[in-house]
Amino acid sequence: MKNVPGLDGNLTPQARAVMRAFSDAQTRAGGFLLTTGVFPEVSEAGGERLLNIIRGLASRHLDQKQADRALRAALSHGARSSESRDEIESSLNALLATEATAAYVFGLAAGLTLASIGDELRR
Repeated sequence: MKNVPGLDGNLTPQARAVMRAFSDAQTRAGGFLLTTGVFPEVSEAGGERLLNIIRGLASRHLDQKQADRALRAALSHGARSSESRDEIESSLNALLATEATAAYVFGLAAGLTLASIGDELRR
């Protein structure tokens, strides 16, 4: 993973995971944009591919598998009490956060890719 100037590697484990996801997203953004265009949601295949990329980033870098296991365990215990409902809600929020973070970093990477393409075309 490339070190971002100014961060000097003094990042929390979660921040390092987000940076790894961003670096991974940057490698996928150019090809994705070239094959699906700027508005992938217009195409069903592009939307499915986008979801696969986001879930892949979340799974590889943002502990989505762990969040999924925690949610399944919480659901298997059932919502017998307010504590178990809180456990389920916490697990669900963690799972959703992995995909939201992955979608954010991929969108950022795609936007930066578009900006750099525009800069190259102006030269």
